[in-house]
Amino acid sequence: MPTRHGGTSVTPDGGTCDVYGAGGHAQVVSDVLRAMGWSVRHIINDYPGNHHPASRHLVPGIRLLGADRYPPVDTPVVMAVGRNGERAELVKMLEDLPVPARFEQAVHPSALIAPTAVLGEGSVVLHGAVVQPNASVGRHVLVNTAASIDHDCVIGDFVHVSPHATLCGHVQVGEGTHIGAGAVVIPKVRIGRWCRVGAGAVVLSDLPDHVTAVGNPARVLADRVGEPPPGSGIDVPGLHWSAS
Repeated sequence: MPTRHGGTSVTPDGGTCDVYGAGGHAQVVSDVLRAMGWSVRHIINDYPGNHHPASRHLVPGIRLLGADRYPPVDTPVVMAVGRNGERAELVKMLEDLPVPARFEQAVHPSALIAPTAVLGEGSVVLHGAVVQPNASVGRHVLVNTAASIDHDCVIGDFVHVSPHATLCGHVQVGEGTHIGAGAVVIPKVRIGRWCRVGAGAVVLSDLPDHVTAVGNPARVLADRVGEPPPGSGIDVPGLHWSAS
């Protein structure tokens, strides 16, 4: 269930946590955590040949080790995996461990979160983002740099609202949908589950589940599907592991 921001952390600010993901997005999330006064213990990586060069204290993830060999999760985890379907899959795997993972929110101090807004477990709100009164943001949502979620919006689990995207009042966004950079959604529009809204799109009317919409005004592309949901078959390149 969603939890209200402000005193909703699993542990108080200034604790220690692990960041799951080792790309550029993980660098940003780590910066947010440090700004909150947290210490990042490990960067967890399922793509050993493809981590960001600035990554430190790398350890292998659950896809590489398997659930039976994955060590007990003894500190809160912040998900830093940009692909929505993959993030959802990993959260499920970590929740299904004998001792389920505990997930932490990461909210940069420059973000503006209304006291009546609700942020779900594990959600990440980056630099300069705004979440206005009575908005409800689900679990493991990414509200990216300078994105704006206006009053009374309802945002499903595993959504990504990209940099400088604007959701006007009373917008509803379904589970797993990706709102592209700079997109605008006018008031009271409903966007379905596992959709893709292209960068710079202007959404003037409702969108069904599993579609991609682009342009101004946004139009559905008949030859494209939406955001890949969990179970779409995400390859993990390489099995070799070396920490650095």
